[in-house]
Order: sequence, then structure tokens, then C-alpha cells
Amino acid sequence: MKVSLISTCSEKFSEREFVNPIINLIEKHPSLDQINRFHHNQLNPSLISDSDRILICGTSLQDDNYLKNIDCFKFLLNSNTTPTLGICSGMQIISLLGGCKLVANREIGIIDIKTISKNKLCNGNFQAFSLHNYSISETSKLQILATSSKAPQVVKIHNLPIYGVSFHPEVRNEAIISNFLA
Repeated sequence: MKVSLISTCSEKFSEREFVNPIINLIEKHPSLDQINRFHHNQLNPSLISDSDRILICGTSLQDDNYLKNIDCFKFLLNSNTTPTLGICSGMQIISLLGGCKLVANREIGIIDIKTISKNKLCNGNFQAFSLHNYSISETSKLQILATSSKAPQVVKIHNLPIYGVSFHPEVRNEAIISNFLA
């Protein structure tokens, strides 16, 4: 399996905290053949087009330059056969691509999440580590798979294998990444 990881981080410290742990989890997957790492400012869709999975990750708390370059992610909507997972800032990108708007909503710490729709990423009720400053306001264009008391936490773009999680599964819910890669 070939995995492409797209970082939204502007700071090296953020890369170490929010991207490297995800790479470590991907590298443990038994069917991994290759992992390619890209920064959102250097995206070339042709280099990602033959990927089996795409992950977009980073933090929105410190780095939000990716919001100024949302058009560079539009190619994902044309790759309807490539499963994509957006984590934290990646979910914000997925949500914007799905037609939603972002609203200020700072969540930091452990939050309770309830799965409301059967999906391949998560099930039941669980706790997750959250560290973001935006959520989505309008959700009719996305399928909400799991939610907290404050905001949608796991979403999917209708009719596409494109998912987003608002929290950080690399901290507390590693199975979500494994489930996505499976």
C-alpha cells in the first residue's frame, strides 16, 4: 500500500507533535509499501494520484496558513477512489471542500464523543484528545458520523471515501488510523 501524508504545519515543532506520530503509526501498518510526505504548500496532485490512501494532518491551533490555500486541495474531490482522512486541520479542509463553513470553537483536552452513524473509523462512545480552534457550523453537506456536545467530531463527504476527524487519534485513539488504513 502506498500512503501519501500531507502536512498543514508551518512550524517544525508542530510537525514533531502532530505529524511525526501519525507517520510512526502508518509505518507500523503491515501492508505499507511506501509513505510519501508532502507539505500543503508543495502539493502536486500528480505525485499523489497513485496513492492507496491520503492523510492530511496538522494543528489548527498554531498553524492555519492552509486555510489561505484551500484550492490546492480541490483535486481530492476528483479522486473519488482514493480514501482520504483529514485529522484536525485536515478535517477543516475536508469540511470546507464539502461546502461547510468554519466557526470559532476552541476545544482543548479530553472530550466525550458519541458515534451516531455506522462507519469504518469508530464505533460506540469514546474519549478523544482535542486541540483545535475551529469547528464546522453547517453540516447538511457532510455526513456526521460522530459528535461531541459542542460540535461534529467525525465527518464524511457524501458519496466519497473522504473522512475527517476533529480530534487527534494519534494521541488517544490510534485504532482510527489503523481502521482507515485497513
